[in-house]
Amino acid sequence: MEIRITSLAVILAVLCEVLTETEPEQSTSLFPDRRKAPGVKSPKKCWWTKEITPDLHVAGRPTERQIKYAAEAGFKTILSLFTYPDSEPRQTFGGDPLPNTAEAQKIVEEIAGLKFITLLDPMDEWASVEAVEKLTKVMPSLPKPILLHCDRGYTISFVTLMYLANQTKRDPSFKPGITSDDFYNISAAMGLDFISRIPQEVVSEITGEPVPTNPTRPNTVPEDWMDYWVAHPVYKNWYTAGQITRSHLPVMAEVGYKSVVNLRSGIMLDGKPNQEEVNLLNIKDATGTYAKGDREPRQWKARLEETRINPNRPNHFISPESKVNYESNNTEEFGDEVGFQETTERVAFLKSPLEYYHMPLDSKSPMYGVFLAAEMSQLLEISEKGPVLVHCASGKRAAYVAVLAAAVQYDMDFDWAVRRIQELGFEVSKNKTPEIYRTYVNWLVTRRQPKDEL
Repeated sequence: MEIRITSLAVILAVLCEVLTETEPEQSTSLFPDRRKAPGVKSPKKCWWTKEITPDLHVAGRPTERQIKYAAEAGFKTILSLFTYPDSEPRQTFGGDPLPNTAEAQKIVEEIAGLKFITLLDPMDEWASVEAVEKLTKVMPSLPKPILLHCDRGYTISFVTLMYLANQTKRDPSFKPGITSDDFYNISAAMGLDFISRIPQEVVSEITGEPVPTNPTRPNTVPEDWMDYWVAHPVYKNWYTAGQITRSHLPVMAEVGYKSVVNLRSGIMLDGKPNQEEVNLLNIKDATGTYAKGDREPRQWKARLEETRINPNRPNHFISPESKVNYESNNTEEFGDEVGFQETTERVAFLKSPLEYYHMPLDSKSPMYGVFLAAEMSQLLEISEKGPVLVHCASGKRAAYVAVLAAAVQYDMDFDWAVRRIQELGFEVSKNKTPEIYRTYVNWLVTRRQPKDEL
């Protein structure tokens, strides 16, 4: 791993440029209700969900662990668009087994304590008025928020957005109202192409509106990025994610990613231990990795028992053999006995065709201006090799870095970058994120102005 020391000159240059900034207009998101990061109450565990409204979130087919994470994040219902019979061959996601419908129902209802429902019968057509009518019929009875899923998040996004559009057709005062144009704009922002694969007449029939003359198309490379559905597309070949797992690596390589950038801290920072937390079942986030005062380290037994999300969870919530109702380590997400172990993740990539870059951005006090002044040139070089995934713990740091890098590379303006951040569930504003705001202004406004205008 290459270690860089950002010079004082770089820091002063950033500060000087910020002092000369102008204040650009700010944009609004396509998602009027999207004001929080993905994942409801637990962005670190459920970063892979995609919010359409605060009550409706979509995803691909979840693993058993993801179902449990969804319960911890506050989801109340899991709706499967399709039925997955136990007679079919076992499906996996990068080696992680995917529960069939009977298994999923048991995990959701008996272990996680949520409501479970399957929407379509095996012979039902999903791109249809009938599918939307079925969702409309069950929606009032489902506890919310709901995690709706299919195989890759594609078909369920169509049905969910069409449900909102159809409700708008029936009642123009329905909130959030979705028009036909909104449908194509939102789906494009999610990286989903419903123009090439879905007859536009179907959309017109459901929305009651004419077929758009020039609907918005997504701009993603590769086009089949949905095979790694957990990622969040930013623009063209830029994607973000929270903490990836070992099982994700072969899927990312098959999809066509060339590089992965990890922004999470390593073991040490400025000569001090600096491991971030690792996700643990039935253990709260953001309780601190290390001992402090009378507080024991996070993964010690007494501390784990103190920080349980639900002390009354049965032991089998963790696994059938577990003797306790909480997890104490998570090697699948590159954890050790202390927390997240970056070295372990790096070693795993050595066995993969993916190129791996560690660019630590401290989670406690990230200095985006200094970081991007030092790393932007390499980020752009990495992007020239092909699709790149930037990840951190929850996707937040990754979003701020990847959106700005994409804007710089493809000459997108400040307004686009702010809107794209909002569409990913985050914010760039002078009041709430001043350091990030100044950094975006520096790169997308100040550096682009002719010198005689400064």
